[in-house]
Amino acid sequence: MLTKRLNILFVIVFLIFTVVVLRLADIQIAEGQDYAKQASKQNFKETPITAIRGDIYDKNGKVIVNNRASFTAVFHELDDMTSHDYLNLVTKLEKVLTGTNKASLLKKMDVGYELKNGKMERTMRLSPKLTEKDLKFDLSPKEIAYLEEHLSELPGVEVLTKPIRVYDPKQVAVQAIGYVRPYHVAENLGSDFYLQQKDHYQPNQMVGLDGVERSYEEQLRGENGYQKYEVTSDQTIIKMLEEKPPVKGNDLYLTIDEDVQLGIRDFIKGFLPDLRRTVDKASQAKGAYVVAMEVKTGKIVAMVSYPEYDPNVWSLGLDSDTYDQIKYSVTNGTIKDAPYDVRPKTGKAAEAENYKHPQSIVPSGSVVKPVTVLMGMAEKVISPYDSWVDPGAYHYGRGTDTVNNDQHHNYGILTPQKALQKSSNTYMARIGELMASKYGKDAVSIMQNYYHQFGLGVQTGIDLPGENEGKEDYLVMNKEYGPLAAMVQSSFGQQVRLTTMQLAQYAATLANKGVRMQPQIVDQIKDSQGKVVQTFTPKVMNTIKLPDLYWNIVHNGMYLVTQPGGTAINAFAGLPYKIAAKTGTSEQDIYTPTTVVDKKTGKTSEKWSRYARITNGVLISFAPLEDPKLAVAVVVPEGGYGGRSAANIARAVYDIYDKKVGLVTPAKTGK
Repeated sequence: MLTKRLNILFVIVFLIFTVVVLRLADIQIAEGQDYAKQASKQNFKETPITAIRGDIYDKNGKVIVNNRASFTAVFHELDDMTSHDYLNLVTKLEKVLTGTNKASLLKKMDVGYELKNGKMERTMRLSPKLTEKDLKFDLSPKEIAYLEEHLSELPGVEVLTKPIRVYDPKQVAVQAIGYVRPYHVAENLGSDFYLQQKDHYQPNQMVGLDGVERSYEEQLRGENGYQKYEVTSDQTIIKMLEEKPPVKGNDLYLTIDEDVQLGIRDFIKGFLPDLRRTVDKASQAKGAYVVAMEVKTGKIVAMVSYPEYDPNVWSLGLDSDTYDQIKYSVTNGTIKDAPYDVRPKTGKAAEAENYKHPQSIVPSGSVVKPVTVLMGMAEKVISPYDSWVDPGAYHYGRGTDTVNNDQHHNYGILTPQKALQKSSNTYMARIGELMASKYGKDAVSIMQNYYHQFGLGVQTGIDLPGENEGKEDYLVMNKEYGPLAAMVQSSFGQQVRLTTMQLAQYAATLANKGVRMQPQIVDQIKDSQGKVVQTFTPKVMNTIKLPDLYWNIVHNGMYLVTQPGGTAINAFAGLPYKIAAKTGTSEQDIYTPTTVVDKKTGKTSEKWSRYARITNGVLISFAPLEDPKLAVAVVVPEGGYGGRSAANIARAVYDIYDKKVGLVTPAKTGK
């Protein structure tokens, strides 16, 4: 009996050992690779080291954007944290981090809660849960010491040294420079570029979202590094196994001259209040857009989109209240539509006021007349020696449609040159009708081809993101009313809306006698050791081949604009060199919406009606006339006559450039 029981016990023990052996074999052989991977993950830790972005300089090497180190309090959300934990944490932190409060800290932590009237309420997260959140930059020694000593009482909080993007407080070409935001913001915005480049970034790494910060992101970002450690299961570091240092991004040297840029901006800042006060039609002028371009190279010397703002608000943390204050200044109005500055109004009042004003891309007015004259001569509908008696009012079609000169002037006998000097609408309307008569339904496409060759209605090629092509309203008019109406109305500039950058390129193309240069804002790129890694050479986009006689006629007509009898005589009087210019005064109807309620159904709808007709000031120019060096374009929405608003700003541009750089001979600035 005992023997039988012992045998049964041996069998049971044998079976148990068999099961254990088989399981161990399964773990070692079948699942060994998976466990090895887990063990590897548990035993090694890789810490990323974010690369420092490259700096940005003006053409003379003056720093516009760089980086500085900042002791920063950051927050990493823990998995098991509750709303009570969040509130408890911010209650402690507001007593330590000066200048903060519970509500603002909770917003920065972005944990899905906000504090309203002392109560925790759910809200939308703005970034992924695991993303590191910056709570406060530039900690004082006292704040650092307290946090380091009490980290065990502040779950998720850590003190790190972080690079902060610093923009020149003088605000140099801020919209052209652009700004940076954390990578996760770009990712949430759905940027294809950043989604495809995900492996290059950490979630909270700063990346360019506009301006050269965006268009030269791959040069500026550098290459992230890492440190690899051997750690225990509780993440205690045993030793460092491997280190790959980060590589600082390359530095950009712009074509912009800081002294010229700031001189123009400061002039505009003082000029606009005087303009609003002294000119009835300009009483609402609050913005101005200027581009100054080297004629022969396409290099942008200055690009002013006014009003401006301090881009450092992006780097130091941006809340909704701050954004509401800067949103009217963020967009680069020289290359895309920037809104009217309705401040100090906010909310619904600001939204309603914004409808009452144009944005930065306005009808270009008479500045297109040089193209009309060149097209007329090139297509043989007028002669270079044309002489025509101004009828005072030009009737076309069935004779019921009429084009008048400004204030119904009659300019007498007109030549192409005098028509430009006086800015005659009737003369241009005649060319438009002659083109429509000669080419019929093909006239508009022929005119469009001329416009495009000058860069009007197409992108200029400027190396900045989001460039607008302008608005070719004449195409709509052609479709609805036919080529005659489209050609006549387009001839004097009321049927095309253009960016200031397009107008500057167009002015330079006129100065170059048909050679259209690509606008250029970056001159060279250097690595962190100062070695040049990329240079930029002038690029010709296309050439318009016309006889010198035609170009000289237009140049002479534009020069007469600045002489006695011209529309810009007052602005350009007394200069020691000759300027060629063309003013533009475009009329624009503004429509605003009203809410209409259907009495039967109670449903609401929007009805748009004309609110006002406003006048915009525009100007293109180049100088010196005999050997053009600089082309300048100016747009002043609601600025009234171009000869009074845009022309005075352009005059200031030439004065500042001549003083700082030298228009005829190099300026003696000690550089």
